[in-house]
Amino acid sequence: MSLASIMTRKVQVTTEGATLASLRTLFIEAKFQHVPVVNSLQQPIGIVSVKDYFKAVSSVMDTASESTIELYMQKRKVSQVMSSPVFSVPQDTGILQAASILVERNISCLLVIDSQKKLIGIVSWKDIMRRIVQAQQKKQQQPEQKK
Repeated sequence: MSLASIMTRKVQVTTEGATLASLRTLFIEAKFQHVPVVNSLQQPIGIVSVKDYFKAVSSVMDTASESTIELYMQKRKVSQVMSSPVFSVPQDTGILQAASILVERNISCLLVIDSQKKLIGIVSWKDIMRRIVQAQQKKQQQPEQKK
């Protein structure tokens, strides 16, 4: 089974020139844990996790005034907090192969690209675990149905 069957296709993205304030809005409104960073061709060049975001803003949150925090959020760019290079795979990558990549590289998601290297989806370890649990539940129900 390939990643195409479990990936999230409606991916919210940002650019490296976007501000942390715009990134904050994405995390709040979309409720995603990861936001891919793309270039003008919609090819992934980086990724920002919620963890990366909070790490970047935590230093000013405790000590700065609200106006200083807002200024910081408007001045700081995504390029300063994103992880790059980013790991991407084609959509025909198998689920087990993707799980192996996540474990080997100690990362929590993979970006899925098409033949032109354009971003078409994202798969997290939670997506893979959900599929494994569903498959196990289905297996357990099958013997009961045969009785």
